[in-house]
Amino acid sequence: MSVESDEVSAEPEDAFGDRVAEHGYLRAVLESFAYLPPWGALFKKSAPFYAESYWYCMGGITFLMFLYLTITGILLAWLGPFWWLTSPVGQVIKASHYWSAQAFFFFLVLHLVRVWATGAYRGRRRLNWAIGTITLLLGLGENLFGLLARGDWESQFVAMHSSDMLFTEPFFFNLFSAANFTVDLAIHVAVIPVIMFALIFAHVTLVRLQGIARPL
Repeated sequence: MSVESDEVSAEPEDAFGDRVAEHGYLRAVLESFAYLPPWGALFKKSAPFYAESYWYCMGGITFLMFLYLTITGILLAWLGPFWWLTSPVGQVIKASHYWSAQAFFFFLVLHLVRVWATGAYRGRRRLNWAIGTITLLLGLGENLFGLLARGDWESQFVAMHSSDMLFTEPFFFNLFSAANFTVDLAIHVAVIPVIMFALIFAHVTLVRLQGIARPL
């Protein structure tokens, strides 16, 4: 539903027919996900009129990719490398985990471009911009350790180049090594994801408190 000011309205009503008439059937179906639990209870706000664009959905899609990565990551860690390397189902889950990671970065970059192009990083939102930037850097590290934990030839390839870039210092050589599978996997499934989840929670909370910035 449209709101003719930059103030968000509380308790939006899910009038599917009105949304079909206003934006068409496809977009109304896509918007319906925002009204399903727990999203409706989490946000309880509708977007201002200037945010009714697909460009403003990039952050939300990035968050959905993070959730999918978390679910498939837990599944892969629970069942172990033998399962994801030998089972057809495991290989599909592993492949979807990898490609959703690529989608995560694709939509994250689009989100950053939208924020920069609309000047949404200005003023009091600089802190949230910094949190988003740190999350991107941690995501790159998470991607690196995920490649090291794959347990295949690509892990050895990535480990070799990582060690070369870090001048084979003993600490980094041991850290970025496909042979050090346990440490790589622990960092990939526990350390970085926990920090990223905390930062994303803070990021979404600040967006909820500060509202969506009006474009330039």
